[in-house]
Amino acid sequence: MPAWVPGGDLTVGVEEELMLVDDAGELLGAAGPAVVATLQRTTPDGVVTGEVYVDQVELNTPVCTGAEGVAASLRTLRGSVSARGVRALAAGVHPTAPLGGAVLASSPRYDRIREEYAGLLRTPTAALQVHVGFPDEQTAMRAYRGLRHAVPLLRALAAGSPYWHGVDSGLASTRSAILRSYPRTTVPPLLRSWEQYVTRTETVLDAAEATDHTYVWWDLRPRPRLGTLEVRMMDAVPSLALVAGLTALVQGIARCALESPALADLPDDVLAVNDHRVARHGLETTVVDLDRTHRPLREVARRTLADARVALAVDGLEGPLEAVEAMLAGPAEPVRQRGLVASGGMPALLDDLVARTGDLDG
Repeated sequence: MPAWVPGGDLTVGVEEELMLVDDAGELLGAAGPAVVATLQRTTPDGVVTGEVYVDQVELNTPVCTGAEGVAASLRTLRGSVSARGVRALAAGVHPTAPLGGAVLASSPRYDRIREEYAGLLRTPTAALQVHVGFPDEQTAMRAYRGLRHAVPLLRALAAGSPYWHGVDSGLASTRSAILRSYPRTTVPPLLRSWEQYVTRTETVLDAAEATDHTYVWWDLRPRPRLGTLEVRMMDAVPSLALVAGLTALVQGIARCALESPALADLPDDVLAVNDHRVARHGLETTVVDLDRTHRPLREVARRTLADARVALAVDGLEGPLEAVEAMLAGPAEPVRQRGLVASGGMPALLDDLVARTGDLDG
């Protein structure tokens, strides 16, 4: 396990995965690598990177004090993509991608993943990944507990992939179900110290004969070389304002976890049940809370949002949370998407996702 490199004092950064599509909103497929190469040539090194799917890019923000800086960076990056005539679509799973139609990139890392996953890599998925920086591993692991409890809530708030191969899956987040089929991709285990993390991870790596800790894909995981906790469970989100809001919420939850640590932890199996319920139903479900009572997830969301607002207001970082509050007041994203398909068919949904991804003000 590498040594912890100080990553900041609850700073944030985002990795945003976007799918590259044609005029009809369908994936570029084999035409993707040339587009990715063009985008990479016109941006600083490492800011736009390719992914295991050739028709997908990852936009990487710098380290920011708060979510407004993240939003400003992504606005520039999304605008740069659009300015080059490239159409991008943000969703956890492309709604109409055919079964087995994924075109995969080749690299030493990707080739290893492809060999292990085999036919599981059958359709592109895309995530919104938020990094929170910490000065040392002990502080990071205290925040890990609080963020671990929030995994189902964050998944529900970002859930927006009900369609799979052109069919309604019945789920709020099909991406979540797909990722659960991948090895070593689970809810984050209950850990209370850095030493427990190291022991758990090295045991898994030894069993899998994997080369380093980045081959363990928990929904929340430490990244010691970056000095961050990486929050990985959220679907890619088309609304730039909501991306900023979710980033702020992650930052606020981490602050709360350090300032007022929870007195209890949910067992791994209970957290997994909560997580499945939100993958299935999104916000419209109940979960087991830390006091072991069943509560409506929307109630948990409002409480968590209020706590995060108080924690961030000290430094004036709470503004982006308004987008999350507005989202909670309206229909959830899976409901919105199903309404579009009911009224205008799948082309209406694809047009909507592309339009909202390209809206640099929304």
